[in-house]
Amino acid sequence: MKKIYFFITAMMLFTLVSGQNKWQNIPATDPFIHYMGRVELQNDQARYNWPGVVVSAKFTGSSLGIHIKGGASNYFNVWIDDRPEKVLHAVNDTTWWYPECLEKGIHYFRLVKRTEADMGMVSFSGICIGENESLLKSDIFQERKLLFIGNSITCGYGAEGKDKSESFNPTTENCEKSYATIIARAFCAQYQLISHSGLGMVRNYGDTQKLSVKIKPMPARLDYLFDGDSTKHYDLSLFYPDAVVVNLGTNDFSTQPFPDEADFIGAGKQLIIKLRNCYPGVKIFCITGPMINEPCYSYTKKIVESIRTEMRTTDVLFLGIPNDLLNLDSDLGSDWHPSYRGQLKTANHIIPLMSTVLDWNYMWDELERVR
Repeated sequence: MKKIYFFITAMMLFTLVSGQNKWQNIPATDPFIHYMGRVELQNDQARYNWPGVVVSAKFTGSSLGIHIKGGASNYFNVWIDDRPEKVLHAVNDTTWWYPECLEKGIHYFRLVKRTEADMGMVSFSGICIGENESLLKSDIFQERKLLFIGNSITCGYGAEGKDKSESFNPTTENCEKSYATIIARAFCAQYQLISHSGLGMVRNYGDTQKLSVKIKPMPARLDYLFDGDSTKHYDLSLFYPDAVVVNLGTNDFSTQPFPDEADFIGAGKQLIIKLRNCYPGVKIFCITGPMINEPCYSYTKKIVESIRTEMRTTDVLFLGIPNDLLNLDSDLGSDWHPSYRGQLKTANHIIPLMSTVLDWNYMWDELERVR
């Protein structure tokens, strides 16, 4: 019976698509297609590689095609009218059709890059709707804005892994189940994730030296348009956040040799000073944890204390997440990283402080709506 049901469903979808005589292709550069994140628009295409980049549009019609080339390791969450996600995997340049027949009327489309930059560059060419359908002007993203600077935890690395013993696979990475995006949803805020697995403040995971030189740690990438590409820079004024969350240090101190205290604190201060120069008056939250403890905890706290004293500011704050917050049996996904449950606990630990400092109300229900 199941095979017959799936066959009939597939035939109905095929009939729907093939029965439409003409389609119109809406290029990625159409002003009614909106982007959240760092994107290069050129030659009717949008190129990007940072995790969490969002493409959205409002349209009429019963079908939707997405023109995209995602590469072998990129995965995307597709949302229609806030329905549970479909996971899109487009290795080659293709048109992917949303696999459900939509009711006639107005719909909202959202495409979220759930994987990080190491999974490849994305080329999004636009969407396809019926000849007589329309792309409509939609509301721009929420006014509140949050910038997150972090590592694999921020990326949602392994968040969908079944347990800590499971090795990482790109299919288990989902930035929409990261503490960062959970926080953004709770506050109804836009976000940017400037995050990359394995990178630290001054030393990357597994480096044999105290300071990483060959592969630049995260602070150097703050203004990269594309992660890993130092030749193209992003105008930081294009996304002026209400607050910045910095969660670095886990990779610096996960393996020996640890960086020297002076180097770590010095780099941390430089990053905070740069952020304050770019975004005067913006609140900066320096987070440690939940996968690391000392000496990262103490060093990060010293960064904050030093900045607050030297610059006579209260805009920079420290929050240490205890490494015993997570249950090692139930809160971990792939490679001992926080699962969605662990990420949710982390977000719950951060949100009350941010709410108090920013004077923002938050929606607890949002924390339970992530698929």
